[in-house]
Amino acid sequence: MPISIDELFSIPMIYWIDLSPDGRTLLYSSNASGAAHLYISQTKHGSRPKQITHGNDPIVFGFLSPSGNQVLYLQDKDGNELHHLFLTSKDGTKTKQITKSPCRTLNACWDPSGKEIARSYTTQKSCCIEVFNVKTGENSVLIEQEAPLFQVVYSHDGKWIASTERGGGKDPKNKQVTVLKRNDPRDVIHYKFNDGSKEVLPSWSSDDKKLAFFSDSKGKNQVVIQEFKGTDRQFLPLKEAEEAVDIQSPCWSAKSDAVYYAVSKHSRTCLYKHPLNKERTALPFPDGTILFFKVSKDGKTVVALHSSLSSPDSIYLNKIGSKTVRPLTSRKYKVNPAKLAKPKPVWYESSDGLKIHAWYLPAGYGQDPQPAVVWPHGGPTFQTYDMWDPYLQSISQSGFAVLAPDFRGSTGYGAEFRNMNLSDLGGGDLEDVVAGAKWLAKQGEIDKSKIAIFGASYGGYMALMALAKKPEVFAAGVACVPAGTDWLESYELSDAAFHKFIEELFGGSPERKRELYRDRSAISFVSKIKVPVLITAGRNDPRCPIQPIEKFVKKLGEMKHTHEFVVEEKEGHGSGRVDSLKREVTTGVNYLRKTLNDR
Repeated sequence: MPISIDELFSIPMIYWIDLSPDGRTLLYSSNASGAAHLYISQTKHGSRPKQITHGNDPIVFGFLSPSGNQVLYLQDKDGNELHHLFLTSKDGTKTKQITKSPCRTLNACWDPSGKEIARSYTTQKSCCIEVFNVKTGENSVLIEQEAPLFQVVYSHDGKWIASTERGGGKDPKNKQVTVLKRNDPRDVIHYKFNDGSKEVLPSWSSDDKKLAFFSDSKGKNQVVIQEFKGTDRQFLPLKEAEEAVDIQSPCWSAKSDAVYYAVSKHSRTCLYKHPLNKERTALPFPDGTILFFKVSKDGKTVVALHSSLSSPDSIYLNKIGSKTVRPLTSRKYKVNPAKLAKPKPVWYESSDGLKIHAWYLPAGYGQDPQPAVVWPHGGPTFQTYDMWDPYLQSISQSGFAVLAPDFRGSTGYGAEFRNMNLSDLGGGDLEDVVAGAKWLAKQGEIDKSKIAIFGASYGGYMALMALAKKPEVFAAGVACVPAGTDWLESYELSDAAFHKFIEELFGGSPERKRELYRDRSAISFVSKIKVPVLITAGRNDPRCPIQPIEKFVKKLGEMKHTHEFVVEEKEGHGSGRVDSLKREVTTGVNYLRKTLNDR
């Protein structure tokens, strides 16, 4: 018997981790209670986690204070991403709100003394860094500008704040490391190597004399060791087909003589300790993907959030120098992991000969020939890692083979590959997705008349564009919280940070690129859709606003085209609630079963 969707989503997902400086206390977020909330656990063997936040609104991000006695966390309402900041004790019994008005918060952190908190946030018109006095509650805005500041991290002496800034050059795809003086934010230092390159996610050495961050100025993401207030820099070498993973900042060793960072190769990662003047060494975590990791202040303990496509989320601990790791979270599930679909890495050629990497999951049950689904990931600046995804397993266990391609625009394959879809959304990347469907059609176990497309966010955009521009390829489609139904209207409805994101995708603002925005909007081609389509949306989604999605659906109705439209009234762009996640994937799977069986 296949594993049911209910059973798959009964496996707790883990979204985020933090570690106290002494390495003794672990903070993480999980949906084990039915919605994402924060849990505290000790890192000693046999410790049991304690849930410290509660309620219907999910909480994903939390940050331990330098003493480890308090937790800072973000919370929005019904997925609107307008966050208040809260402080709570480590047992969750004393909680207070420290913000007066909610804003879409991009990042938050403690200062080294634990007396101050900083956050970066965005409004409709500007992006800011704001600080809060923990004791008095007083707040002040240090900087307000058009360009988003995606990160805030204090130097160890508390005198400087480093950030990642989108913008700062003539090329819209530029990102740079920006460092400002805490007490005089007019005193600013920028680290930008080339116009159009990305220098991102800085972290401070223990003596504040160096910064470690990522740069793609040499063609792929590498860790750079940069002299603060100086010009000396060192690029840490990578091997062929490797890229440093820039989901979180590099972590320094206690003596600042080495950094820890993850490396991606063909959508699997490995965590390394890299001495500045020696060869790197791999830490002994299992095969799969490490999404986040933390290193204790003394450099003796590393915790990492690990999973694979056939192994659910777990947090592991490694004592530096040891050749083993041990799990800190339970690996007892209501399902038999041996029954999960085992992914297979594949490569295929796109229409122009470009090599595309993908993960292939066979159908969990049923006889050949099997229906199949192409699953384009979101982002688009992301990839389908070999990491736990109950959506892909649910589709597979429901009787569909799944192909998840890393189309051009994906991370992990070099800066040139990642930038290939900029100003070409729904162009070459769509050809890569279509080529994936054609690869599926050549597999003997696949029913080539029953290949569908199913995606969310940018993957939802890919689904709608595929159905509209390649109507002969797919038999049906599901688009969840789709981006790009109308890029012009989405831009107008977006905040300042999303403005810059969309401008990067298009190579400019709508004033400069209006016809390109129109040409790459799915609504411009809605009349060409021929097969059934299901569209889902969140009423409060700030990333993919519902208004242009509703107009797209209205046009389908005017055409009397076969479609269904489902709106989650109390959700935004995805959900941290288990029931909503199950409902979304179940609705999608059932729709494909119904429509494909009618063929």
